[in-house]
Amino acid sequence: MQLDPRSTSFGRHETFPLRYGWLPKGFEAIEEDPQTLHKPEIAMIKLGVGRNMVNAIQYWLQTTGIITIDGGGAHATELGKMIFAADYNGGDPYLEDDATLWIVHWLIASNATQATGFFWFFNRYAAPRFSDKELLEGLTDFVNNTLNQKKRSQNTLKSDISAITRMYAAVPGRTDEHLDSPLTDLGLIEADPHSGYRSLRTNRPFLPVTALHFALSQRFAAEPEQPALPVRSLLYGDDGKASPGAIFRLSESGFMEKLEQLMGTYPSCYELRDTAGVNQLYRGSELPDPLSILEHYYRSSL
Repeated sequence: MQLDPRSTSFGRHETFPLRYGWLPKGFEAIEEDPQTLHKPEIAMIKLGVGRNMVNAIQYWLQTTGIITIDGGGAHATELGKMIFAADYNGGDPYLEDDATLWIVHWLIASNATQATGFFWFFNRYAAPRFSDKELLEGLTDFVNNTLNQKKRSQNTLKSDISAITRMYAAVPGRTDEHLDSPLTDLGLIEADPHSGYRSLRTNRPFLPVTALHFALSQRFAAEPEQPALPVRSLLYGDDGKASPGAIFRLSESGFMEKLEQLMGTYPSCYELRDTAGVNQLYRGSELPDPLSILEHYYRSSL
């Protein structure tokens, strides 16, 4: 949620982007046996993947906040149970709901500690069109000059660039569609025949307002002493904090339209005010925590 140069991570996905089925299957496996991910031979059979993929599945489960790991093994978080557990009412155990996918994306791209490369791309990299080479140059500059980590391996940074583009960009002619990430459906990165890729800020009318509600609630929860957050920070994230506007690739007009829609639906949760010339979003008296937002959404979707 907040970038800290002392706590960063690159390339821990073993070069594997998040794939269809990994989060549900990984969650189910650790619910059956919390030690599954610590038993590679058993995990390989149960999950139907190779050893490196087992590590990648564990990484994505942790990065999305679906599980935590300690000496006693892996344990489902309340968030993980809310989405995947069969004994919860509602939920989205097969990741079929667009709102869940947008929230999974937010959880990854806002995780500055465990997915620093993804956090950098969605919160700090502003070029609308780019190539793999330009992305690597941008990430290298960020690592060297902002994080002051000049000894980072170029191969590690390249693996993050590859994971970002493969996880979000649907590439024409690819023959392994069944293995692609569900996040390609969000349209946040597209193949561009002229410059490699494009990632444009747009109005995104199909962004579920619940995803923005969840993200804003997490931002407020991360700063409980703050009654309001600057709209600029929420739009651009140039203060080292996760930005819903940037992560969802919303234009300014698109962000404000979604915010107006959100405030119309939940009038007691947010209020926009101009304070001393600064446009700020105030937390309302009835702003729920992120899990309550998700629970209400799933129950109302039944």
